[in-house]
Amino acid sequence: MLEKLIVPYAAAIEQRRHRQRGGHRRPGTRGGVFRQKITDGDRILATILYQRRVCTLDTLAELFDISRSTLWNAINDVLPILNTHGAAITPADHRYASAAALLASIETPPEHPDPGKPAC
Repeated sequence: MLEKLIVPYAAAIEQRRHRQRGGHRRPGTRGGVFRQKITDGDRILATILYQRRVCTLDTLAELFDISRSTLWNAINDVLPILNTHGAAITPADHRYASAAALLASIETPPEHPDPGKPAC
């Protein structure tokens, strides 16, 4: 889903910035030297997690190590793109109270032993 949404999201953000500037970027301007606090992919992921109601906004902000207002701005940027592309996001079965609980719930895939190596 991320690969499907990343390009339309970047295009929508650039279109909004173009509209706010009133035209193309001018030569000699900073051209976006301010580093974003989270990547576009993280913005989309955070919005999907928020839509699934996996955890609270505060927990997501803690998970992504950003402020609640930064997260809220990211969600408001991504929601129209999700709605435009008709992404069907179903609520999660379980809601986590903390970022630590959410991270602990993620199962790591079991390591597969090398078939040519004898078991100890």
